[in-house]
Amino acid sequence: MKPISAHIFQAYLTCPREAWLQYHNISSDQEHELLALGRLIHETSYKRDKKEIFIDEFLKIDIVRDEVIAEVKKSSRSKEAAKMQLLYYLYHLKHEKGIDIKGILLFPKERKKEEVELTKKDEHKIEEMLKEIERLVSHPVPPKAKRTKYCRSCAFYEYCFAEEE
Repeated sequence: MKPISAHIFQAYLTCPREAWLQYHNISSDQEHELLALGRLIHETSYKRDKKEIFIDEFLKIDIVRDEVIAEVKKSSRSKEAAKMQLLYYLYHLKHEKGIDIKGILLFPKERKKEEVELTKKDEHKIEEMLKEIERLVSHPVPPKAKRTKYCRSCAFYEYCFAEEE
């Protein structure tokens, strides 16, 4: 089984189907306007910081700044999922690299930020979620599509609901 990327980890929180599709290398619409907007915000924000640091070839940290790692998101709409993604980075760094640092969520369009620190409770939750994700992605077919509040803005929308339209 290949490692669970932080993006798959975050996707699992909003849509297990999306996590399964990404894990199995089924690509979303890369020209989707919200993906393009996210890339633009990432490229144009925080220009002075060290960006896109790859850890173990499957985790991509957006920014490293003064012994803090940061995750940049276009909005705080999925803040809890973004926070768990950042906690996953912190968990991996602590348990695989022996690096115990803090994180920060950055929402440049909203001019918001939130500090994030890994707790024992978070570590336990991450371990449980990794087991759930591993069970999910081991299935030969994705879970059925279920409409959520995130579907309309998802780059997989047409993939999941084309037959209904």
